[in-house]
Amino acid sequence: MIILISILINLPFFVQIILLLGGLAVSVYGVSLLVKMVIHPVKKESIGLTDEKTITPTKKKKRPSSTL
Repeated sequence: MIILISILINLPFFVQIILLLGGLAVSVYGVSLLVKMVIHPVKKESIGLTDEKTITPTKKKKRPSSTL
């Protein structure tokens, strides 16, 4: 995609190669982060959060029933 755009705006060949290598580096970094997250998932501490916040259900007001 970057190469196609750079061809359309007539960038020099070495700039196209630099953009290509930069795009590949970003892609490899993103894939490595994804693999890292899949292998070592982040554990959430739900015990501490439930002690701090106690959620009380709110009572709904009863509406008058229709007489029709």
